[in-house]
Amino acid sequence: MKALGFLVACLIFAATSHAQSFISLQAEIAEPTEEFRQTAGTGFGAKGSYLHFLTTRFALGGSLGYVRWNSRTNVPPNNEYRVIAVPIALNADFLLSKSVVAPYIGFSVGMNYLRIRGIAPNANTYEDKNEAHFAYSPHIGVGIHIAGPFGILLVGSYNVIHTERVRTKYFALSVGGAAGL
Repeated sequence: MKALGFLVACLIFAATSHAQSFISLQAEIAEPTEEFRQTAGTGFGAKGSYLHFLTTRFALGGSLGYVRWNSRTNVPPNNEYRVIAVPIALNADFLLSKSVVAPYIGFSVGMNYLRIRGIAPNANTYEDKNEAHFAYSPHIGVGIHIAGPFGILLVGSYNVIHTERVRTKYFALSVGGAAGL
């Protein structure tokens, strides 16, 4: 039994000795699509991410962000309509190439806390809602090594939040720095 425990410990150590972790902070621009585009304008936000490579090409991680959209139009005047999303997601990424420029593809799944406040264009009632909804996001990105453990991360994603009436969908482009741990 002790030998089995020792063997498992050795395998875990061997698997993690080549593992590498990264953190990143990114600025984000988010453009609504479909029905969401009718009410919300271009959104802006920020995101923090953590990646841990389990193999040389496959990584798991998580992210936490903040995105805010204002009204697409100013009707009625001074309506202060806005939508705020706080996405919390688990990510799986697959590195396509290991070099100075490293493209990758991935998928995120998680929850979005949404706050909707104001009178939407073409609506008559004031909304003030706080809700949590299931969300997912396929994404594609590229990491560019700068020097030492530092680099730049550029990510494009298509985000879908399962809201009750219509799905909230938007494209997002994130740019920021990354550092190895």
